[in-house]
Amino acid sequence: MSFPEQLKKARLRSGYTQQEVADKMGITKSTYCGYETGKRQPDVEKIKQLASIFQTSGDMLLEIEIPAVASDSDDLSPLEHQIIKNFRTAVPAIQYACLRLLEIDAAEFSAEKEKRHA
Repeated sequence: MSFPEQLKKARLRSGYTQQEVADKMGITKSTYCGYETGKRQPDVEKIKQLASIFQTSGDMLLEIEIPAVASDSDDLSPLEHQIIKNFRTAVPAIQYACLRLLEIDAAEFSAEKEKRHA
């Protein structure tokens, strides 16, 4: 998927209109529309701004290839590889929520383990 397609997909997923995004960026609607049609290309600062507005990464908008899981992780199961892939492509808010969930589960697991060994 091209940058304009990714951009439109991110905007629709976020529930914004083109005008709303343009207003948040301080640009005209026609300039923003040019980004979605491919007639204009935003500079790096605008891409950062777009990523922030859509709570995603510039890499996702630009579809920069995310490196595979390191080769020294061959002991990971297919499910673990999929979890890592999904985590890397999730928006930051989802990544944070996942990390918090894992921290809570890890703390509860440790507390339960200590009870059993006491």
